[in-house]
Amino acid sequence: MIGIIKRGKTAAVISILLLVAIYLAVTNIKVTFKATENRVIVPAETGTSASAVSSAVSQLPKESDFKQVAETDLLRLKMDEKTGHFIVEDKRNANVYRSFPNPESWDKEKISETWKKHLASPLMVQYVDFSKNILQAKETNLAADGGRVKEVKIIPGGFSLVYELPATGFTIPIEVKIENDYVETKIIREGVKEAIMGLVWVRLFPFFGAEYTAAGQDGYLFIPDGAGALVRFKDNQLNVNKIYDEAVYGQDNTFAGLSNNRNKIVMPVFGMKTGSKGFVAIVHDGDEYANIVAAPAGVLSNYNWVTSQMNFRSSFLQFTTRNTNVPDSWGFIDYNRDEVFGSDRIVRYYLLDSQKSDYVGMAQTYRQYLMKEKGAKPVAVKNPNIPMHVNFIGADQEDGLVTSRYLNLTTTDDATHMVNTLLEKGITNMSLTFKGWQKGGYSAFGKTFPVDSRLGGDKGMKTFIDNAHSHGLPVYLEAEYALNNTGASGFDEKYNAIVNLAGRNQSVSTLFNREQTPAVSYKFAEEMVKKDLTNYKTMGVDGITVNIIGQRLFSDYNSGFGSTRDDARDVQEQILKMIKDSLGGVQGKSANLYALPHMNYIQSLVYDHSYDLFTDEAVPFVQIATHGLVAYSSEYVNNRQEDVHDFLRDIEYGAEPSFVFTQAESKKYVNSFGIRYYNTYFPYWETFAVEQYKRYNEALGNVQDQFIANHKTLAPNVKETTYENGTRIIVNYNLEPYRSGDLDVPAQNFVVFRGGEKR
Repeated sequence: MIGIIKRGKTAAVISILLLVAIYLAVTNIKVTFKATENRVIVPAETGTSASAVSSAVSQLPKESDFKQVAETDLLRLKMDEKTGHFIVEDKRNANVYRSFPNPESWDKEKISETWKKHLASPLMVQYVDFSKNILQAKETNLAADGGRVKEVKIIPGGFSLVYELPATGFTIPIEVKIENDYVETKIIREGVKEAIMGLVWVRLFPFFGAEYTAAGQDGYLFIPDGAGALVRFKDNQLNVNKIYDEAVYGQDNTFAGLSNNRNKIVMPVFGMKTGSKGFVAIVHDGDEYANIVAAPAGVLSNYNWVTSQMNFRSSFLQFTTRNTNVPDSWGFIDYNRDEVFGSDRIVRYYLLDSQKSDYVGMAQTYRQYLMKEKGAKPVAVKNPNIPMHVNFIGADQEDGLVTSRYLNLTTTDDATHMVNTLLEKGITNMSLTFKGWQKGGYSAFGKTFPVDSRLGGDKGMKTFIDNAHSHGLPVYLEAEYALNNTGASGFDEKYNAIVNLAGRNQSVSTLFNREQTPAVSYKFAEEMVKKDLTNYKTMGVDGITVNIIGQRLFSDYNSGFGSTRDDARDVQEQILKMIKDSLGGVQGKSANLYALPHMNYIQSLVYDHSYDLFTDEAVPFVQIATHGLVAYSSEYVNNRQEDVHDFLRDIEYGAEPSFVFTQAESKKYVNSFGIRYYNTYFPYWETFAVEQYKRYNEALGNVQDQFIANHKTLAPNVKETTYENGTRIIVNYNLEPYRSGDLDVPAQNFVVFRGGEKR
């Protein structure tokens, strides 16, 4: 009976609603639904917003309209005044590079007219309309916006002009110049103006060098995924959603977006090779606000292309209450309305000679850039044997019955004994790092001196350091200044933490107890480091090992210590330089390459790619660019996931061996807050560590200070790395021996040929 009544009520309600709808339609009464206060963002839409949009069919500029505006010993620059597009001719090899897609394939392009306008345009922009409650990001381009090219001027080395987009109200001044072997594009930040819409990003000359895939063509996109990855040209027509779009230096947590499992970008570099022609592009200025975007043929168009995206705004979560305990779902997405990010945006496209047009030539060009433009210097090697990087973990904590329980894992006396044992076994070159030495151990972030008395205190640490120095071994102490969960150095989360635009403190989850640790404003961290330097000097350490500094980069809206993302990078570099100038050394962990000139060693330098469907092949681009400029290692030898494979990769990539040890067995810290390793118990590893080190030294001892001159694949899973002194190392990852002529490389092994030796 109850069910019948309910069904009767439902039918009555539906009947009433239908009658109301018919009445409204007949009487033509307009019904307006009041918008909610919460604004939302829907996915970006390709389109236009005004009747001024040009309806002309998209077309590429005519090459007969281009006029020469500049010339160097190597390059010749031509420009089209109607569009601002340009052509660069490489006089070394007659290669031609265009700021627009290769016109030879234009008639084959069957993509929609909307996207053909994108392809033909010298710039694309994304924007939002802040007068609307629904913030719907849209994309447009010069032609679709009815845009104009104004104020064209010839300047030394090139030209300048102003793009005006009347429908969206943007004014964007740019410059294009050639110098030596590169063409440089610049968005002049001071002249960027908004009249109608809010500018989100600009892609300037996004289809520079874009190429169709030709039969038998040797071509690929280079993207900075992990250590580097190639996306080979294929005749694909169905690469749906297969696009690469990642932020340089990783996600800015202050403007958190959707996260993914990709490796972060550690260098602002991308490139393309097609046949004997290739370029490598470096974001020279504004890299803190850049994304690298790439798409192979079959995605959005049938051209292969890669570009930089210059972000001027970003979305963030705005909250509807001041109560910081409410979940994120109590907010809505907004943009930074009252500011536009950054300074000038400069990209340099280095045009590669025909013999250096592959990823090796790209990496070598980037190495020269790091030395010439960023102050990186070749390493000076005093010992013919490579160092073994040895890390000791002093202590950590775990949950106790009432309070946290202290876990004493390695005292300073224990560490001294380990060092002496390795010395006795013939390891005479080591670099030593002590972690978890502060009161509270590894997970007590922000704390430094004095050394925890349970480990030996300051006196015990000084004795440990003096013993190491007596054998010529440097000692580093690890300290986390960018996170603070202890209140050390007067840190107060209310006043000294990184703050996002919504006014909320930023935190980072790095511990296994899922604690959200407050992120320290970089300017406050700088003050903390200054205060501690005297103690480090007194202790006699050779440097500090940092973690987050140099590794992550966040904007900060703290009213007392805040910094924009580009300023935050400057502060990080100042901290690293201050440590190096004062103590002599800095070690980093998974560092971005802007930190490289200030570091002498990087633990866990990115060494792999993201293993997704987008990339075709991982390459050691980062290692080619940095070997000989900084020492680096990958994962700890005694914490590898695939022991033999990872060892061989270290040999191929020129990575030095690193270990992490404790005197306590690993089972003692399985529930610790901050440590999770397979096995760090020194007595278990000491013999293996010595044997493994000898193999590393056999391969890499005489190339510590050498640049990588070449890298190539000889056969599937067989790689060859060549150094400038002529040393060649051939690595065979296969389960069977590799034989070619007189060359014989055992299964899952390597062979080394010194300079002058023949295989």
